[in-house]
Amino acid sequence: MIKKRQPKKKQPWNKGREIGQRPALSLSQVTRIKKSLAKRGDAGLRDFALFSTAIDTMLRGPDLLILTVKEVRVRNNSMRDIIELTTSKYGQSVQCVLSKATRDVLDKWIKQSAKKPNDYLFTGRVRGGLTPMSTRQLNRLVNTWVEGIGLDASVYGAESLRRTRAIHILNETGNMEAVRIILGLSDIRATARYLSDARSVDTLAINRAHQI
Repeated sequence: MIKKRQPKKKQPWNKGREIGQRPALSLSQVTRIKKSLAKRGDAGLRDFALFSTAIDTMLRGPDLLILTVKEVRVRNNSMRDIIELTTSKYGQSVQCVLSKATRDVLDKWIKQSAKKPNDYLFTGRVRGGLTPMSTRQLNRLVNTWVEGIGLDASVYGAESLRRTRAIHILNETGNMEAVRIILGLSDIRATARYLSDARSVDTLAINRAHQI
């Protein structure tokens, strides 16, 4: 009797590693990366579109990478300023806002790559580009982008892109519940843990500022 071979189980890439929370990028670092990618012209258009979309939408890597053309562009080929989707991990409905600059670079990328409505925006290299880019490839790209502006690539990852605008919004508004909804997280405690190093809290200053 021939024994059926069992497929080898893949080990998680981070097994046994101390990973920790990936830091967000500062606004100046975001600007420097965008300038760096813009300087590459057409050769850097995909990366520019991917980076800008990741920052704007604050989506987890798997949700970001399965975005299709029709989710960001309507039938008359005009770009959407708001995209709506359900997150794959938490099943939460989220609305993502795309800035004018991001819509413009996305539009250029779609035209340059001749993508059709059902095509993934950011594809991988296998099967002729018909499959979405992998999160591993996204992490490698993030490493390249941050290295390009002199940062330590080992510190940053795709999660840095998701946390960047969320932390900026929290720091500007102080509204944790709004950020929870934007990120599509399940509860306020999960959001607080996720953004735990967003800013130092001066409780004495807050106490003094809110007297009745």
